[in-house]
Amino acid sequence: MSTENTPSQNISLEGKLDLININIDKSDFIKVDTNICKKCEDKPCLYICPAKVYQIENNELVYNVEGCIELGACYIVCHKLGKGAINWNYPKGNYGVNYKFG
Repeated sequence: MSTENTPSQNISLEGKLDLININIDKSDFIKVDTNICKKCEDKPCLYICPAKVYQIENNELVYNVEGCIELGACYIVCHKLGKGAINWNYPKGNYGVNYKFG
């Protein structure tokens, strides 16, 4: 087993995210009930998503589906630790993430 660093080990998370090709699905494969979010104190979706799809702006949760890398962790953490505001599905066929590296 080689101990040499592979190129993927030397790239930051942001650099790796830049290598992902996304064919954006214009349908709402992520839907968030922001009224439920207002009642959620912990907002775990802000911390679980490496693509930073979820942000707080002007004390409101906003989300950008174009940046979603289809991890699905937001849905799981919202339903387990949050208030169940996120509805998440994979994008339609031929849409979504095309991983080119790793």
